Amino acid sequence: MWRCLQNLAAGNRAAQCAGLCLVATVVTSPGVARAADADKADKPPLYEISGGGEVVGPAWSAYATTTVALSALGIGGPAGVRDEGWRLRSGAGYWQFSDRPIKWVPGVGETRVVLKRNGSFADLLLGYQKSLGPLTVKAYGGIAYANEQWFQDGADDGSPGSDFAAKILVESWLNLTPMSFAQLDAGWTSLRDTITARARLGYRITPTLSLGPEAGYWSNVDAESDTGVTAWRYGGFVRFEWGSGEISLSAGAADDKYATHFYATANALLRF
Repeated sequence: MWRCLQNLAAGNRAAQCAGLCLVATVVTSPGVARAADADKADKPPLYEISGGGEVVGPAWSAYATTTVALSALGIGGPAGVRDEGWRLRSGAGYWQFSDRPIKWVPGVGETRVVLKRNGSFADLLLGYQKSLGPLTVKAYGGIAYANEQWFQDGADDGSPGSDFAAKILVESWLNLTPMSFAQLDAGWTSLRDTITARARLGYRITPTLSLGPEAGYWSNVDAESDTGVTAWRYGGFVRFEWGSGEISLSAGAADDKYATHFYATANALLRF
């Protein structure tokens, strides 16, 4: 076959005809097609991409991440992204906050100002997935980057700029029964000692559709006041899954020491 392909490239007409017939026969052979389909079906997904966004009162954000099983890079055994093993995860996103609070302005007094905050972020994490019966745990560690810009009435308002930090992330999934599950994700970033956590308790109303309550927690050291601030979330979610991915939506109330806001999130994930 290789000689036929060489002759095909060289322009020999007889060889071209024979070569084309041979290639067509091989490609359209039922046995070869079935073997190729079976090999593709048996091959575990090595990549996972996800993305989403959220709105919380006067703020919104969007993100995207990519996770790669190290076996796809020729490192370690033939484990897929859903199996036990090492993986590399990278992510990036953007957020923005806009508000018109009443503030004390020197020389003016109390007046309503236009506050805008925005920032970009990215991380690169190395992780490992481990299964312990019905429990699956993913642990990641690596570096994070953040860049923030602050404006008041269109002028710079002491923007902190960019910085690098250490980041740790743990994600867990527990199958309670064939129809119910629990999910807990938590993370820590050294920049401003930021802690995030989210817990979900889900029930499958069909094999692919589940819903349930969720709760979230966030805390860090506020860059403006240099004091600790916390926020809580209480809401619910709905999740639709299929063999190679999932989509989830959630909504509820977000509380901090200043106000209570409505929040909504949308997330999608695909494995291949």
